[in-house]
Amino acid sequence: MKKITTTSTLIRIAIALATFCIVLVVSELKYFRFDMTEEKRYTLSETSKQVLEQLDDTIRMTVYLTGDLPMSFVKMERDVSDLLNEFQQVGGKNKVLVKFIDPQSIGDGKNSFKHTIARLHDSYGLAPYTIQEEDENGKLTQRNIIPGIIVSTSKKFVTVNMLSNTRGNTPEEQINEALQNLEYQCVKAILQLTAEKRKNVAFLTGHGELPLLYSYNATVSLLDIYNVDRVTSQQLLDSLDKYDALVIAEPTVQLSEQDKFVIDQYIMNDGNVMFLYDNVSVSLDSLKKSSYTFALAKDLNLSDLLFNLGVRINPAILLDNQCAKIPMNVAAFGEQPRFVPVPWYYFPLFKPTKKHNITNNIDVVKSEFASTIDTLEGNGAYKKTVLLTSSAYARVVSTPTTVGFQILQSNPNKEFFNKYYVPTAVLLEGSGKSLYQSRKSPLENSGFSVPKQFQRKDESSQNRIIVVSDGDVIRNEIEVANGDTIPKPLYYYKYASFDKRVYTGNLDFFMNAVNYLCGDSDLLSVRSREITIRLLNKNRIIEEKTYWQLLNIVLPILLISLVGIVLYVVRKYRYSKKYVG
Repeated sequence: MKKITTTSTLIRIAIALATFCIVLVVSELKYFRFDMTEEKRYTLSETSKQVLEQLDDTIRMTVYLTGDLPMSFVKMERDVSDLLNEFQQVGGKNKVLVKFIDPQSIGDGKNSFKHTIARLHDSYGLAPYTIQEEDENGKLTQRNIIPGIIVSTSKKFVTVNMLSNTRGNTPEEQINEALQNLEYQCVKAILQLTAEKRKNVAFLTGHGELPLLYSYNATVSLLDIYNVDRVTSQQLLDSLDKYDALVIAEPTVQLSEQDKFVIDQYIMNDGNVMFLYDNVSVSLDSLKKSSYTFALAKDLNLSDLLFNLGVRINPAILLDNQCAKIPMNVAAFGEQPRFVPVPWYYFPLFKPTKKHNITNNIDVVKSEFASTIDTLEGNGAYKKTVLLTSSAYARVVSTPTTVGFQILQSNPNKEFFNKYYVPTAVLLEGSGKSLYQSRKSPLENSGFSVPKQFQRKDESSQNRIIVVSDGDVIRNEIEVANGDTIPKPLYYYKYASFDKRVYTGNLDFFMNAVNYLCGDSDLLSVRSREITIRLLNKNRIIEEKTYWQLLNIVLPILLISLVGIVLYVVRKYRYSKKYVG
């Protein structure tokens, strides 16, 4: 009996060891893992898989985030390694080469690390990140790490600075945001390296549109993927087929019929356009000198063109209870100024809809003195999708009207905000007919030079148009320092010290919109992917530290002891019975 029991035990041990060895061998030959997260954050998107599976050239990914790192960055290194491992599994280890390099191991000598940082920054654009740590004596010290990746082929490279565009308040928040965008950043870099031809985007100029200085952040962001030009109406007419998308951002001077005809013909040639402008003129300089100013209707001579497409930007001003804040001096006359943040209803925060990838998972979009949009039947077959709206508490005021601080002297009630979800951005997809289809061409006997290859068209076959009722959506602030004018990031707000909000939605919306107009919907799906970041509550960690320490240390010991006692009692009861013959 005893021999049988011993043999059975040995067989079980042998089976367990064999199973373990088989699992070990299979895991070495074939990498796999199970993603149990709700949003599948550890699973590559279908777009990423397609890009990696279609690689013709070898992609090298050199990561400089390794070595002696703080604990939060050790986790970041592990997550980066996991993602790039997934890239290798899909693209093939012979197509995706991954290498981790400790920048402190490069070079010898006392100042070698400083020289390495300077060389990597100057040659490859890798940006160092400064962290603060406490030494053994509790003194704060600073040191640099390089959370960056160089993605390269045999001919060129693209730098991915993982923390360059993060807006979190703490290193943990910045790391989590960087990890959320890492797949998109890496796939975008691969597309930049492997694209046979870059697409072209143009900003229309010549009518008082936003100058480069105020659209700098939007332009530079587009340059990562596209060729970007600033063109006049004549230059656009000379190359109607060149540009995949045209951006018309906040014109302030009335367009001529010839200018409008060129835009119309660009659309008829299946061009994709993004209109960003409001139909209201408000002088901010007047508000700096007086407690009120006037909001007047604009006449840009674009209304009939948009009406023909099936939309109308109204000559009205939108007020919204969901708005940005400005500082207001509440001190009595003669006292020291005392500024407090107050809601400025004339700076609405547009609410993204969940109807489209362009606005999926982006933050609110800040505007200034915006108008509203009506959708109409139009002269075509365009499908219309509302992308941005007001909040549920809005008000629309027709022009002319006054704009001033008197609105802040009382708290408006719900009856004051009597409109809800008013459209402020609309996408049109389909085909349309020319505004000039039964009219004489305005280019005849004009100052425009008509190219020989130009052929007038009266109907488009398929294109996309986005209309936004405020041009300030892509307008960045500027800062003058030591005589230099420096453009600020688009998410920056000049009253940020009072508003306490970072407006990331503006650039995200603009980039998503241009991606969609240019037909890069696959890349858009990666960018708009939603990943929920679950951070620990630091206040609870401090307040309940002892409780959780006891729970994690004492409770397991008690459970093991309890199991041991139960097993002891059971065995004693089972084997203490006396045999009765």
